[in-house]
Amino acid sequence: MTNFLERAWQKRELLFSKSEALRIFHGPGDTSGIFQSFAIEKFADHYWIFEWDRESDSGVPTREDVQTVVDFLKSKNAQSVVYLSRPKEKIPDPSPEILWGTPPDWVDIKEHQAKYRIRFQNTRHPGLFLDHEPLRYWLETSGKVKDKRVLNTFSYTGSLSVASALGGASFVKTLDLSKPTLAWAKENWDLNGLDLEKSDFIYGDYFEWLPRLRKKGERFDVVILDPPSFSRGTKGRFSTSKDLVPLHELALSVLNPGGLLITSINSAKLTQAEYKKEIEKAAHSQGRALTVLRTLEAPSLSFPSAQYLKGWVFEVR
Repeated sequence: MTNFLERAWQKRELLFSKSEALRIFHGPGDTSGIFQSFAIEKFADHYWIFEWDRESDSGVPTREDVQTVVDFLKSKNAQSVVYLSRPKEKIPDPSPEILWGTPPDWVDIKEHQAKYRIRFQNTRHPGLFLDHEPLRYWLETSGKVKDKRVLNTFSYTGSLSVASALGGASFVKTLDLSKPTLAWAKENWDLNGLDLEKSDFIYGDYFEWLPRLRKKGERFDVVILDPPSFSRGTKGRFSTSKDLVPLHELALSVLNPGGLLITSINSAKLTQAEYKKEIEKAAHSQGRALTVLRTLEAPSLSFPSAQYLKGWVFEVR
């Protein structure tokens, strides 16, 4: 029964030496049937199992099925395994369940030049979005952010801030609406031995802070946008299905001519063409011109058939 897991593992074995963090199984691209709703991520020798799109009891893996996955990971010398299930709609998401071993509160992993703190307890996510590994690598190695002022919005645990700093950014401002994740972002900054004088961490609402930064005359050479599909802040609700134009108008209002706009979303409902059209509306309203430098998407080997992540790096005139 675990043949599909072994095949997925073998496909990725060459990547193990490059990063201690890797999605080793992505259900929609690695199998068919009930395990399509599963994803497994490896952080050193500790594992997260995620389940999503649980809308009914039909076709949902049983506890015996889940135990089969755990037994497979134990055969690969897993030290611990945690599992985040997805109940039916209108039932709050649970905390992760420990299925094997004693997971640490946190472990520090290495990805390319960077280190990131991964958590397993008192959290519903490990703290690093592995589908954005190509963007982090590009920020670190392309030279495009060297000596640039960077604004990283909706920053979560600040991995794109760290990657920008390692790529030579002269200053990085990190903005997020969650105090716990902003504190986590500071931990990641410190973990990499980065200069605190070249950083600023802001707790607050994007739609409140961007006008404030503009009014103060702050401008940036790079603005990063990676918003959630939905959030609620002091200025009201935000939805990627409705608010992409004002979101990008604000970003462009603090971006220097010739600067980079890095924008991405995780949405299977919005097509790439629809998303780009909204960005172009915002650029037109601001009298700005966009040139695509890079298309953003999940890494194909570890996220086979994943089409929900979409975005671009634009040069903006």
